[in-house]
Amino acid sequence: MPRLFLAGIAAWLAGADLLPAQTPAPSPIDTVLARRFFLEAAALTAGDGGRLWGRSLGGPILFVDPVTRTVLTDSADGEGRLTAMGGYYTGQLPSSENAANTAFRWAGRLWAMIMWPPTADSLQRQVLFAHELWHRIQGDLGLPSTAPGNSHLGTRDGRLWLRLEGRALRRAIEAQGAARNRAIADALAFRRERRARFPGSDSTERLLEMHEGLAEYSGVVLATPTGEGRAALVTARLATLDTATHFERDFAYQTGPAYGFLLDELASGWRSGLTGGDDLSQRLEAALGGGRAGSSSVAARAKAYGYAAVRRDEDARDRRRRAKVAALRARFATGPLLELPLHEIKVGFDPSQVEALDSLGSVYGKLRLSDRWGVLECDASGGLVTADWSRVVVPAPTTTTGRRLTGAGWVLDLAPTWRIAPGQRRGDWTVVKDP
Repeated sequence: MPRLFLAGIAAWLAGADLLPAQTPAPSPIDTVLARRFFLEAAALTAGDGGRLWGRSLGGPILFVDPVTRTVLTDSADGEGRLTAMGGYYTGQLPSSENAANTAFRWAGRLWAMIMWPPTADSLQRQVLFAHELWHRIQGDLGLPSTAPGNSHLGTRDGRLWLRLEGRALRRAIEAQGAARNRAIADALAFRRERRARFPGSDSTERLLEMHEGLAEYSGVVLATPTGEGRAALVTARLATLDTATHFERDFAYQTGPAYGFLLDELASGWRSGLTGGDDLSQRLEAALGGGRAGSSSVAARAKAYGYAAVRRDEDARDRRRRAKVAALRARFATGPLLELPLHEIKVGFDPSQVEALDSLGSVYGKLRLSDRWGVLECDASGGLVTADWSRVVVPAPTTTTGRRLTGAGWVLDLAPTWRIAPGQRRGDWTVVKDP
């Protein structure tokens, strides 16, 4: 070995003690707190013991920090992508995956992903854990995993009859005997009235309720061991229907637990025969013996639930919405625009920030979407996903060169060999793959 090289090594070793100690950057996920949450989730599913759905909801949880995309779990993955670290396993979530509260398959396992940090409210945290763990097994239960939008719930009449249904469900949960049955019949009548006004809504509502509604019901049941606590939580959820901004993808989080609670009261064992084609409200109607008691018109029955006041609220909201829709159409329809085709989509969004935009589709706030062409991230101003899920639309970019493009409220990281090109209209853009 050359003398000069040896001298260089000696000098480096001599100076090593003069350098500050290098320590790995601290994990953004508190491992002590994470261990507490892993144990909490395990105790939750062990307490159920598989009674609710005939099999355990227990499974691996993956915490993910949405800023750094660091993940932490107490279970090894199936492909060796995670690194062992003092009883845990850690790594990075790839950019192709969305950081969200969800169930997803990655690294050879089916995980319940939970955003870090989960809520400090222990009750709501346990509901969240059980909700996402249920999504892990819902396919094995033969239940649908589709979550269609319900654009009619952004309209005045859709919102009006949903709010009245929620009020009737609250009364039913708080009552007993004949009073409870009357309130259930009223809730069912208000649901039928809404669905009659919007053909096809029975299908889209049913699918979302069987997906997110049953998941939230499962979370509520596992997190509330007493009937009183469960009733209080379900009625508190229903009360939010009178204050929520958007229902299009959010309503089932309130109605699903309510219908499940009432079915538990009236039709013990209803879950054992549940299929993907079932409708929770039809199940409850059958348990009630028809649910259409009373000769009063639906309008007369609605008066007992504050119809006039709710109608005034929704009339005022509809006037405000019409002005907002005009602004949204200017942003997402009249252009100039960037349109990205959807092929192999992975999407994450806040279901409480989804707003229907007439026949164009829905605006998704806090949207993160990946496809062949890369990753698109939108802030609260959102991106428009067309009704057929064939395209996502955002305002035209302010920069048109490079791998990272930006526009009003969005950032696009293009995958290799992809670029943007002029669209069909002047000023519009789209993405294309290089030959």
